[in-house]
Amino acid sequence: MKIKFVFLLGITLLFIWTLNSGADPLVIPAARFASAELLNGVPAGWSLDKKAGKPLMRMKKEDNVLYLNLISPGDSAFGIRKEFRIDVKKFPILCWRWKANKLPCGGDIRKPSTDDQALQLYVAFKAIRFPAIANTPVIGYIWDTEAPKGWSGRSPHVGGDKLRYIVLRNRTDQTGQWYTERRNLYKDYKKLFGDIKGGEPQGLTTGLQIHINSQRTKSPADSLIGEIYFSADPADIALAESAREVKQTPDAKISAVKPPPPPRISAVKKQTSGDCLNVSIKFDPDSATFDNRYSNEIKSLVAYLIRNPDAKLTIIGHTDSTGTNRSRMILSKKRAMSVKNYLVDNFKIDPQRLNIKGAGSVQPVADNNTEEGRRDNNRVAVNACP
Repeated sequence: MKIKFVFLLGITLLFIWTLNSGADPLVIPAARFASAELLNGVPAGWSLDKKAGKPLMRMKKEDNVLYLNLISPGDSAFGIRKEFRIDVKKFPILCWRWKANKLPCGGDIRKPSTDDQALQLYVAFKAIRFPAIANTPVIGYIWDTEAPKGWSGRSPHVGGDKLRYIVLRNRTDQTGQWYTERRNLYKDYKKLFGDIKGGEPQGLTTGLQIHINSQRTKSPADSLIGEIYFSADPADIALAESAREVKQTPDAKISAVKPPPPPRISAVKKQTSGDCLNVSIKFDPDSATFDNRYSNEIKSLVAYLIRNPDAKLTIIGHTDSTGTNRSRMILSKKRAMSVKNYLVDNFKIDPQRLNIKGAGSVQPVADNNTEEGRRDNNRVAVNACP
């Protein structure tokens, strides 16, 4: 009995030691809304930051996930803030999910008189000198209305030199639709604050803020934001690095009301053909297990989804002609699901952007009477154009 007790104690201590000495986490949550209740009008762990008007916020559940809903009727500017310290050199990728239901009419970050946005996510860094209130570097990722996507610059207001922005979304993006963002915060800091101490953060971050404002344009705004986290996960780093950066177009007239001339058919074909998908992933007979040797095909799917943030993919599973109709249909759906799960689990792709379909053996690409043909027919196919 004594030997058994010592053995169990040793196993328990080994388990505890493993938990405490394991590998460092790859993801650090910064905001996770776990309760629908608001404490003193704000989510737990946050404090109110009111600028103008009456704050209106609530927790809203969609697909069993809680999101913070910020609403401005046209006369308010407010948000929430919390302290949060992290080393962006070790966890460089900032990830979050957001949606704009209504944009302030004419909002434009470039002009003080129209500086209204449906949603702003701020990260504050350690002050570079005293006094901190005027010397704290802050990066703001914003969903503007009129400013071009990719625009970056300083706050247009007096004393806003250390508040610098990047426009990620504007009115060209679809309202009422979720978008997942991944930004290399460390690289963004070096780009935006290259004029200060070589573009290097002087310590850990100091806090996060989420804001909405529409008091300048006197028009309503409505937006939601979900979980926010910092990541060193290679999948998040790869997705952030492969996202195509939108270049600024100084002369672009985002708000122009004159429609462009209808494109010629030949021009449309030339534009879309280079970005069309035609991916085929083969499976072993009677197997629905995804094989990692098709990593290049998977990367093609991920890159397409990043380049086309509004796009959804239909993943279609196929089989050869062996077995019953029912068994072939089940197997083909399982194959499509295995590819979808791989994309979701390894690349954090939004599952709502991936539809699956089982075609069984009704769409062969080769002769089922030969072994080579049956190998070609056991596959998953993804075909799409933007």
